[in-house]
Amino acid sequence: MNELLGDKVASRRYAPAPIGGRVMAAARDAFKKRGFAQVQILSHWPEIVGETLAEYCAPEKLAFPRFSKDEKQKGPSTGAVLTLRVEGPAAVEIKHLEPQIVSRINAYYGYDAVARLKLVQGPLPHKPVRKRRKIRALTPDERKKLAQELESIEETPLRGALARLGERVIGAHKR
Repeated sequence: MNELLGDKVASRRYAPAPIGGRVMAAARDAFKKRGFAQVQILSHWPEIVGETLAEYCAPEKLAFPRFSKDEKQKGPSTGAVLTLRVEGPAAVEIKHLEPQIVSRINAYYGYDAVARLKLVQGPLPHKPVRKRRKIRALTPDERKKLAQELESIEETPLRGALARLGERVIGAHKR
């Protein structure tokens, strides 16, 4: 019995380490070169600025100001400059929203980590396109049942909108 138990322990001891830890260790140096000692701002960007803004911009670099030894002793340093890659004409809107974006980032970190934004226009990395679900055509019986359900609704625009919604809901389900 001990021999079997010993074999199990030995096989676990030589199991490969989880790959997630190794990938993060390898990527840490690349992130540090870009000023991201903590990777959370990259991975949580849509949560910080919102899904809509995250579609048009992405953090690229975080640069902290350099000070001499005398300046460091005088007081707290100012925040960093966050370089954002912005796609197309969204740069104008993001420039107007800079105070709100900076306050959201600082609220996320819990201190004044970022003082201002630097915008760089350029294409963002392509995101995978979600496949749209195919909606099948309704059978005559399904159409008749849906029409019966909507008979009691008097407003024509509302009935039409609910009919389109019903067709998509029923058509999305398999027969």
